[in-house]
Formats: sequence, structure tokens, C-alpha cells
Amino acid sequence: MRSLRLARIAADAELLLLRRRVEMARKRAIFAGVAAVFGIALLVLLHVLADLALQQYGHLSPVIAVLIVGGVDLVLTLLFGFLASGEMADPIADEARQLRDSSIAQMKSGLAATAMLVPAGRLLGKKQLYALVLAGLTARFFRSR
Repeated sequence: MRSLRLARIAADAELLLLRRRVEMARKRAIFAGVAAVFGIALLVLLHVLADLALQQYGHLSPVIAVLIVGGVDLVLTLLFGFLASGEMADPIADEARQLRDSSIAQMKSGLAATAMLVPAGRLLGKKQLYALVLAGLTARFFRSR
């Protein structure tokens, strides 16, 4: 019974962990999309800059204006690119991962104890094994009170 409960806790923690991973991937995709938009805008502005520089060689005010806008686009592109590529701390996912690992470890130890009863049953016989299990459960019951 305990193993089933631990398996359910581990499954719930794994489901929460998967949901958090999907959420983080969604956020990264949004930031990457924003970075791509500003990156494309930067390329367009650089083309406009080259065109304006060639057409209006001696007049610097339109070029300076385009350089300022291009600089802002560059800063925004770098900012959103950094946000998209960085690891974001997620304490909920970390706790779910720890809960999953703990539940699986406890489930394994419970199954190992159950697996040890099979050879003991063969050696002792069913009646003696049942008596030992009943004694152990009784001692555990009184110890918990």
C-alpha cells in the first residue's frame, strides 16, 4: 500500500516537473521570437543605413537618426537573446524533482523489504512468517503511539 502511494507521489511530481519544463520552453520560445523580430528589424535598419549613407553622403542627420534607432534595436536584440538563452531558476521544479527522487528511493526500499519476505516464507513456512510479520506490525503500531 505504501509503495503504491509513493509511486503515485512520484508520478505526480514527475507530471509537475514536465509541466514546468513545457512552461519554461514556452517562455524561451517567446523570448527567442522577440529577439528574432528585433534582429530582423536591425538588419532592415542596417540596409536602410547603407542606402542612406550612399545616397546622402554629406548629410549626416538621417544617418545619425538611423544609427540611434539601430543601436536601440541592437540593445533590445541582445537583451531578449540573453533572456532566451539563459537558465531561469525554478524552485517549484527543483522541489518536484527532489520529491520524485525521494519517493522513488522510498518505494525501492519498500519493494526490497517485500522481496526479502519471499525467501523467508520458503524457509520458515507460512504460519511462522505470518506470525513474524504480525509481531513486527504490532511493534511498529505501539512504537508509533
